[in-house]
Amino acid sequence: MKVYKFGGASVKDAESVKNVHHIIESTNKGELIVVVSAMGKTTNKMELLLDDHFDGKTTAELLEVIRVEHQQIANDLFGK
Repeated sequence: MKVYKFGGASVKDAESVKNVHHIIESTNKGELIVVVSAMGKTTNKMELLLDDHFDGKTTAELLEVIRVEHQQIANDLFGK
C-alpha cells in the first residue's frame, strides 16, 4: 500500500492539482491512500482568521479571500 500526502505548494492552484492527479495516475499500481491538506498558504490565512476572531476583529473579508481562492481553483478544474 502507498500513502501519498499533498498540500501547500503541491495543490496551490489548478495546474498543481492536475499535476498531483498525474503523479497519482502514473505511479499508482495498487492500494493507495491520498491525503490532501491545506492548499498553498491556506493554513497561514486560517491562523490569521482565528487570531482576528479571538481578538474580536471582523473576519468576513479574509474568509471571503479564502473562499474565492478555493472557488477559483474549482472553476479552473471543472468550469463554472
